Amino acid sequence: MGLFKSREERRIERDIEVRKGVNALRRNIRELAKHEASYIQKAKRARKIGDRDQYEFLKRQLKKTAAQRRLRERQLLSIETAIQIKDQAESDADFARSMGAVAKAVSEVYGSVDFAKTQKNFEKAMMQAETLQQQMEIFLEMTQEHVMAGEVEGENEIVSDAEIDRMLEEEVVHEEDGPVDREIEKGLKDIQDELDRDR
Repeated sequence: MGLFKSREERRIERDIEVRKGVNALRRNIRELAKHEASYIQKAKRARKIGDRDQYEFLKRQLKKTAAQRRLRERQLLSIETAIQIKDQAESDADFARSMGAVAKAVSEVYGSVDFAKTQKNFEKAMMQAETLQQQMEIFLEMTQEHVMAGEVEGENEIVSDAEIDRMLEEEVVHEEDGPVDREIEKGLKDIQDELDRDR
């Protein structure tokens, strides 16, 4: 590829980078959701065996993971919105270029003395479109920096302790006296019956 890239080549490269960022965000959201489910299962086991320390530790991990997932979802929404704005700006620039070409053709046909003014207006429109494009690039870079940031700030404000307790409580209540417990009780009874018969 040459040293100087065309506007279209730069646009394609930017689109590829944006798509990679969006896909990475979506992948991260799915992974965090899996971690949440895993922490819930482990916390339920810790509660059943009465290990309070493990239970509290797993609650903290669940809270942190839920906060990270919600933050990633917000970032994804921001970048998807930014992509829409970028696409609209590019459409506006295409329209401006087309209108400039039409104005130039008309001026050439009629030998209009206003061609200089049309050209000036067209160049102004192009500068505005370029400025908007640069602002969009800066915005997308800032959003990507937030996506790659390590720590989640304000996670206590995103997910409360009460929400985590409610999530775990619903899961534990759902499984109490469930089919697994009944199977264990039946197995124990079968063993006891067999022992009684052997006596």
